[in-house]
Amino acid sequence: MNMKIDTYSLFGQNDASDAVAAPAAQPIRRGAGAKKTISDLHFPEAILAVKESTACRNLKELQTCLVSRLGQNSQETRLRYARFLIRWFFADGLDGIARKAWVAYQDEKILTDILRYLYLANEPVMGVCMSDCLFPIEFGMRVPPSVFDRFLSNHYGGVPTKKTTQRLKSNLMRLGVLERRPGEDDELVALNPSKTSLLLLTHHIFASAEPRTIELRNLLANPFWKYLGFKREDEVRAVFREADAAGCIGKYVVADQLDQVTTCLTLDAFLSKRVRL
Repeated sequence: MNMKIDTYSLFGQNDASDAVAAPAAQPIRRGAGAKKTISDLHFPEAILAVKESTACRNLKELQTCLVSRLGQNSQETRLRYARFLIRWFFADGLDGIARKAWVAYQDEKILTDILRYLYLANEPVMGVCMSDCLFPIEFGMRVPPSVFDRFLSNHYGGVPTKKTTQRLKSNLMRLGVLERRPGEDDELVALNPSKTSLLLLTHHIFASAEPRTIELRNLLANPFWKYLGFKREDEVRAVFREADAAGCIGKYVVADQLDQVTTCLTLDAFLSKRVRL
């Protein structure tokens, strides 16, 4: 079978590097119109939302379902949380990547990886914190509060409120990124992402509609692999080498200046075959 293969280009520079002991101190630019507050993340409710979405016909039905199912006493609070869940985890529609991944795999580990990616991709300050502030820090290291205060000051261009810093940290804990140590600084936790999640999001982001050849430098310039919890570029390369050997992708080629991965399936075909690594 002949399939059209073309090169996918993504503008931007590869900002990944070997892990270092502390994050860079340079200012981080926030997007235009970025708000200076951080909303509480409710991660178990996100998993519930995806599972409930399989019985809904549209996002309005899902919102109504969530308002009736969430556990908060106030209906106004339940409605607010439902809207946040839809904004973060269904930005690509009811039948988006979260629901598709759950329907295909019925695997909460894969679903958790996908939801972490979606949240960090759709909540910019949290995503930048993960990809720029915490990424250079090794797993198992203690992260003093000053790291988050400095990050927020650089990101927002002013001294953050105590509540903003607390919400940043608590949301990272709910994502499994930080672990609280009583009386000590919080510890950065290894997420151990699924290899299948990396392949699934590669297809979702870069090759959804048709097979593509993707230069690895362009793929690595997108922080999705950092959101998943991979720490080094070579970890990503190792997954693609394994996927190539297992026949999960078309090929992974490294030769001279060539470093690229070629998919062989659309996203829907990848999901229908339930490809796993």
